[in-house]
Amino acid sequence: MHDARKHAAKEKEEKRRMIENMINQLKHIIADEIDANIKLEEIDETASLFEDGIGLDSMAIMEFINLLEDRFGFEFSDSELNSELFRNIKTLADFISTKVDNKVEPTGTIGLK
Repeated sequence: MHDARKHAAKEKEEKRRMIENMINQLKHIIADEIDANIKLEEIDETASLFEDGIGLDSMAIMEFINLLEDRFGFEFSDSELNSELFRNIKTLADFISTKVDNKVEPTGTIGLK
């Protein structure tokens, strides 16, 4: 039983680190690759991605979606493209981490580009 708790705690910590890494990657994509005039240090991971938060307009959101799909090797389904998913970077990072984590290639490597 004690080993099961240790294993669960280890998995939880790995998931937390994966999401933290994903948050950092998303911040860098926004700051470095999207034409939105946003500096890395200005990005709050809990603020809305839209104009009432970080300030991404519809064109920047579309660019961001395309960059995410290319970078992480998946496509958003129509049902996944909703404002709730893009509520903030933290929510999006959790979603992408799960999606990428579930996409294990035959070689056993995660499908990152």
